[in-house]
Amino acid sequence: MTRWLRRLFLTAVVVFVLAPLVVVLVASVSTDEVFTGWPSGLTTRWLTEALGNEQFQVGFVYSVRVAAIATAWAVVLGTCAAYAIHRFDVPGAGLLRTVFIAPLSLPRVVAGFCFFVLYASLTPAMYGTVGGVAFAHVLLLLPFVVSLVGAGLATMDPELEEAARDLGASPLTTFLRVILPQIRASVVIATVFGFLTSFDEVDMSVFLMPADTTTLPVAIFLRLQQNQDPTTSAVSSLMIIASLLLTALVALVGRRAGLFAAPKRKERVA
Repeated sequence: MTRWLRRLFLTAVVVFVLAPLVVVLVASVSTDEVFTGWPSGLTTRWLTEALGNEQFQVGFVYSVRVAAIATAWAVVLGTCAAYAIHRFDVPGAGLLRTVFIAPLSLPRVVAGFCFFVLYASLTPAMYGTVGGVAFAHVLLLLPFVVSLVGAGLATMDPELEEAARDLGASPLTTFLRVILPQIRASVVIATVFGFLTSFDEVDMSVFLMPADTTTLPVAIFLRLQQNQDPTTSAVSSLMIIASLLLTALVALVGRRAGLFAAPKRKERVA
């Protein structure tokens, strides 16, 4: 009985999560301009219009640039922070870990407004720029990077690092050739998750750019305020499919390359 209840609960959760995505995917290929239920026919008209929309094209390029810069900085800074917290006797390490995780409890609308006030009062030149938006997104990505990389460091054998240092390896060489290969899976997962999170961000980004130059999710949001047609469903469907394909591709390539293989533990000699 418990097994069947568990399966029923998991099925209900899966349906709850996937139902909105399925509705968006179906609406993007439906001939009905107002989706009210089962589509009366199928068409690729909305997908074609979404791909040819200049605002969406500019927004896609803008989103990729912002996400790439924000993810690169977040991974570098977050990895260094996680390593320092886990490996060095840093005073107040628990407090530092809490500080890095704290942005998760801050509403993104509030964070976006704070960055808007910061740029408007101190650095107006950063408003609406790729660097300005990416700088704000780093705040959102750091908690995930610190948590994921920290989890990888927690399972790493510290004796390997000590052995490398005893054999004369420099700190940088030890990190690149001993530590990084052991936490590579955590770093890759943090990179992919961070890129997708930055690419899909709306609440913060809408405060940081003008209406004529926006990221793709903000462009979708602005179009919904003007025209509620299936074109927005089409571009949303393309984003859903692209995210799934990117995740699957990284998982497949990583698995074939042995990226996610568990590190070998040394055998103890009795």
